[in-house]
Amino acid sequence: MSDELDRLPDMMTTAEIAQFMRVNERTVRVWIESRDLEAFPIGKRGYRVSKSDLREFIERRKRSLHNNEGTEQQK
Repeated sequence: MSDELDRLPDMMTTAEIAQFMRVNERTVRVWIESRDLEAFPIGKRGYRVSKSDLREFIERRKRSLHNNEGTEQQK
């Protein structure tokens, strides 16, 4: 996924992130509104997300998934 991330623009819209992550745009907005994904507000309803913030978000989610897998195996 890192190679794919490198090809993305430095600043992205919620629609671009949704397409990249293969989720609904509303899901991206939920991540932003819950402060899981850092974003800059643009106008009343728009957001821009930096590539570095998206990369950090993805890494945190990966770590979280790996930590949860270890917990599940201990049960």
